[in-house]
Amino acid sequence: MVTQQSDGNGAAADRPVGTGSEAGLSRRTFLAYSAAGATASFLAGRALATDHPYDTVAQAATDETNFIVQETPSGYFVHRENGSEEMKWGPVGRSPGDGPGGYGELTPNDRLYVHSRARAPRIDRRTWRLELTGDALAATRSFTYEDLLAMPALTLRRTLDCGANCRAFFPRLPPGGGADGRWLPIGYTQWHFGAVGAAEWTGVRVRDVLAAAGVDSPVDVKFTALDTIAAATFPSGTGAYSQVLPASQVLKDDTLLVYRMNHADLPIDHGFPLRLVVSGWGGNTCVEWLGEIEASKHPLAATGPQLNQAIAGPAHPEPFRPTVAPVRSAVEHDPGVTRLPGDITLHGRAWSGAGAIQRVAVSIDRLTAPGQWVTVMPWQTATLLSPPEPFMWVRFEVIWPAVEPGQYRVMSRAADQAGNTQPRPEDVVWNQQGLGYNGHIPVDLIVHPPTDMP
Repeated sequence: MVTQQSDGNGAAADRPVGTGSEAGLSRRTFLAYSAAGATASFLAGRALATDHPYDTVAQAATDETNFIVQETPSGYFVHRENGSEEMKWGPVGRSPGDGPGGYGELTPNDRLYVHSRARAPRIDRRTWRLELTGDALAATRSFTYEDLLAMPALTLRRTLDCGANCRAFFPRLPPGGGADGRWLPIGYTQWHFGAVGAAEWTGVRVRDVLAAAGVDSPVDVKFTALDTIAAATFPSGTGAYSQVLPASQVLKDDTLLVYRMNHADLPIDHGFPLRLVVSGWGGNTCVEWLGEIEASKHPLAATGPQLNQAIAGPAHPEPFRPTVAPVRSAVEHDPGVTRLPGDITLHGRAWSGAGAIQRVAVSIDRLTAPGQWVTVMPWQTATLLSPPEPFMWVRFEVIWPAVEPGQYRVMSRAADQAGNTQPRPEDVVWNQQGLGYNGHIPVDLIVHPPTDMP
């Protein structure tokens, strides 16, 4: 479940370990799943849909050790650990009919990367309530699902990028070595490029909901989920996932309480019935399965995994919490796929939490001897395949003509309109939790004629 996607929350001991399963989907068995926690189904109310598109089989309904409800077939996902399914990269979402560049600008609901620390809570949206509390409100207030549907709706195209995306590319030890006990444990989820995706999100502005409860001069706002997760950062060892955000960000026009994704009900694994989407900020801030919003006139303390979602390390004597997602890009190529000689068109995607992508360049090196690489294509400006827009990834392509057989490595480098450019890998500043890596990483590419293949 994309749940709170960024996972800079400490060692694997904070998350139960298990094996994901690939379960079929049916409406009947989904009703069995929801009814297990509440006697009513999801089928009531004039504004409620008659079917929820993400049903699950009876076997999965009783398998609480599997954190994911939907299918995660290996054709679309790379299994990282229980609850962590990375979207397969290269080209993204490859399937019959997708075309050479993958599925386009929006990620299908059943292909967005999934990150969950526990099984999705069983929620009946007929009886579900969003509770608003805190001393910045005139009075406590409770909203039903239909209450939210009746409010002015807004649909935004936004990229959702895990704060720990690309963590696998960090070295295990900081530049000075691990003598001081700092290192990056393998136990952290080893995301590559695919802990990211883009969708059209529909919901209501948080500020409108807070205004309906009489909000006055909030400083911090805390969003709390209805899940129960295990984490050493909870005093009792378990608790609900939450995020404390500054009111200045929460009250922006494009901070939404979302109930639809790509014009369908929000999937179970992505926060049904309601989640938060914060434009440009890391996926860890986008709390799913929302149950409570607390608006306070005073600073609120973070709890649970948010305590460890911080940039810390030898270069950061004062830890701080990352907010805006960094500029990133990647060429969509599967290193396990051999390309044929001749003209090759390389595709990729670039995105940034700071705004629209301004430009992308691609460079290619060729292996000439063990350990020796020669640049055969210096940084060449790529063609952007759609007009750049804020907080939305853009697809790009580069024509690579007359390619000869050999071993190559390709890399991309993006810059956004806020002036941020991807750094060289050696210039990425190491941090203890492996958050925010955005160096331009080379991807291996083999070119070989078919007559030479066995």
